[in-house]
Amino acid sequence: MTNEASKVRRIRVLLAVCGLAVCGAQFARAEATRAEGTPDSGARMELEQLLAKYARALNASDVQGVVQLYTDDSVLLPQGSPSVVGIKDFEKFYAGTFRAIDLDLKFQIAEVEVLSHEWALLRTSSTGVIKVLANGATAPSSNHELFVARRNGGQWKLARYAFSSTLPAAK
Repeated sequence: MTNEASKVRRIRVLLAVCGLAVCGAQFARAEATRAEGTPDSGARMELEQLLAKYARALNASDVQGVVQLYTDDSVLLPQGSPSVVGIKDFEKFYAGTFRAIDLDLKFQIAEVEVLSHEWALLRTSSTGVIKVLANGATAPSSNHELFVARRNGGQWKLARYAFSSTLPAAK
């Protein structure tokens, strides 16, 4: 595999979203609802706004804009790569990513599940273009993602994020 193909593969891995399985989500949701009452109706809108902020920061290659949307103990599960754990490693991960590529992605929300007053998940898909900064090459991006959000300091933040490509594997 050429160095350029390797970069494109790593980029697709970064953007390929969500192989994360949330075991027992329905049970957890039922238990949380019973224990805490019905989650507030504004949560869905807040979660949609969180994803919109993420998309804007990602497309602007804004490391701090992306990192501020995560909890300090966040975990990223990129396809084909080691897990990224903790906010300091997130900052390094996104800084390295933005030095290598420029993104132009659009997210579509497929599902928002508010599991409790403190936990929610978003299932999304994204499409767009990745530009390799070293040589200007572009490649399509198409992924599905799962974000697990946690209310932190009164606002929703991303706590877990997994993604996987929906494009055929490069040959």
